[in-house]
Amino acid sequence: MSYVITAIAHEDKYPSGAIDSVMELINKLPLKLTSIVKLSPDKATDFEVDLDISKTGVVNPKESFVDDLYGQVRDQLTRSSVDGVDLIFQMNDETRKDKKLAVFDMDSTLIQQEVIELIAAQANCEKEVAAVTRAAMNGELDFKQSLAKRVALLKGIESEHLWNDLKPQLKFTPGVRELCKFLKGKGCKLAVFSGGFLPLANYAKKQLDLDYAFANVLATEFNSEDKEVLSGETLGEVVDGLKKRELMVQIASENDISLANTVATGDGANDLPMMKKAGFGIAWNAKPRVQKEAPSCLNSHSLKDALYIFGYNDTDIDKELKY
Repeated sequence: MSYVITAIAHEDKYPSGAIDSVMELINKLPLKLTSIVKLSPDKATDFEVDLDISKTGVVNPKESFVDDLYGQVRDQLTRSSVDGVDLIFQMNDETRKDKKLAVFDMDSTLIQQEVIELIAAQANCEKEVAAVTRAAMNGELDFKQSLAKRVALLKGIESEHLWNDLKPQLKFTPGVRELCKFLKGKGCKLAVFSGGFLPLANYAKKQLDLDYAFANVLATEFNSEDKEVLSGETLGEVVDGLKKRELMVQIASENDISLANTVATGDGANDLPMMKKAGFGIAWNAKPRVQKEAPSCLNSHSLKDALYIFGYNDTDIDKELKY
């Protein structure tokens, strides 16, 4: 089995000495370097490696030893400190490029904001909502409880024109349009699973040409002035971390897609279940707890950089996007 470490710079180019630091790290780990492939000059590089059991000192290892060693090396590399560089370790097999289903969180992943905070700004409770959001994304609060608490603060906000007013305010994450276009061109199904709200998830679905959108629904009522307002509650089943994982498995099954060919990307603790269940998971500029637990971390300025994780180089990317 072949493995690969992909080193991706956070900025447009590697900091001075970064590649030397990566090489030193590889030499310290139970790995044997077999080749180096540049995916993007000064930005992304594949270090193809084999696991080197001889470095572990273990003689006649058990059958499960290789799997355990792979997990240990992946964790060490993901958490290793090479300033300004992310290190992504994975098996270098056919599933790396062959993504059949890509699922995304929305707030702070596909878009740069938290929608509930945009709504809260209209009720002058943005700080209170933001504090609960941070706690939930860090895994300090149960997501369902935190959502109920935040939504309750929105009670009374006029809702008739709410979603149309919010759509122009959304800022899509740099590189997300290119990433979705590239994957779509390769025949990959795309989905957004949002702990936010369905009208804007559907808007993101349309803007990015996604195939599926699932999110929460805010209930409304009429106030004493007969104006439609938010009731402070949600309707139906909440899209939390477990629901996101369930939806990913469901869509894969419906499309006869192996989970090995899936990838999940998000930034919060409620994205960890789908990231860990997918064939591969990417924590995008994630919260501290998520950085520690996710299969991989990407902390650059463009989501398009995920294509390097999948093994594509600049020529491949430019050709597909027709730059």
